[in-house]
Amino acid sequence: QALASTSASEPPRWHFLRRWQRTTAKMRRFGASSRAPSRTLVTRSLSAPRRRPLLRAPALPPPPLPRPRPPEAEEELKEEDDDEGHRGAAPAPPRRGGLSGVGSVVDHGRVVRPGIVHRLDRGTSGLLVVAKDDHAHQHLMRQFAERRTRRRYVALVHGCPDPPEGTVRAGIARDRLDRTRMAVVSDAEVDGGRGKHAITYYKLLRRLAHASVVEFVLETGRTHQVRVHAAHLGLPLLGDATYGGAPLPAAGPRSAARVERFRTLFSRTLLRPALHARSLGFAHPYTGRPLDFSCRPHSDMIAAWAELAACADEGEDSGWLCEGCGEDCWG
Repeated sequence: QALASTSASEPPRWHFLRRWQRTTAKMRRFGASSRAPSRTLVTRSLSAPRRRPLLRAPALPPPPLPRPRPPEAEEELKEEDDDEGHRGAAPAPPRRGGLSGVGSVVDHGRVVRPGIVHRLDRGTSGLLVVAKDDHAHQHLMRQFAERRTRRRYVALVHGCPDPPEGTVRAGIARDRLDRTRMAVVSDAEVDGGRGKHAITYYKLLRRLAHASVVEFVLETGRTHQVRVHAAHLGLPLLGDATYGGAPLPAAGPRSAARVERFRTLFSRTLLRPALHARSLGFAHPYTGRPLDFSCRPHSDMIAAWAELAACADEGEDSGWLCEGCGEDCWG
């Protein structure tokens, strides 16, 4: 009764204050949508807005692990030479990231000048030269531009060249119908600005009835030059699907057994064009001394020739037709 009488005797302003406190407590508990007197509208408009929860992006899956490089793709350092001409004759293990970064000049993470002086077609095995400094890079590039280098390739081709030795002089340009291919063009087109002159020397080294081992020597260095000139002669490289060398035999009969043999050969043993850069020669960029290097073809080319020579319907293996070429070409 004492409390009731005290509450009843309070001035009217205390009733408004308690009502405002209860309303404010409801607003804090249930949000601004609760009913409140009109006097609290100013308080609601001046209060800070409620923060919305941050939307988090879904977690991305972890990046896939790097795929191991196949053994045939590993790069071997055949011989390394420093500025003073000291060389290590023993092959070095493959470098991390391949040879493409050796001697390259990098500026703020961007490669200004790569160390690679020249390149090989995709799938081609063999030798290439890498510059370790800017002087060596410019000197070697000048040798390639002036055609003072010595490059020899060995390839397995469909058919046998006739005559067994000769020269191919045919310009090469981008194919009009397929931009991933190159094509032979006439001298008039080359003179008109389409394509470039290309010269290749070839020599028969070993033969079967419908396949042979041919050596190609480059005077110029055009894109796909050996492959294009070989196909121009009617001798596409084994395994070269771009220029008609796979998946069917391009020379000889196409019996069911022979077609199946070549399909198996190109799907299990020879998974690339049968082309190998077996020798490379150039002048030392500091001393001027002539340097010549050679390496044997990859095992897949040797195995592919052995499989064809073992088949009776492929004809008799002639053996090496030039003295010493077996040791030089096949190792």
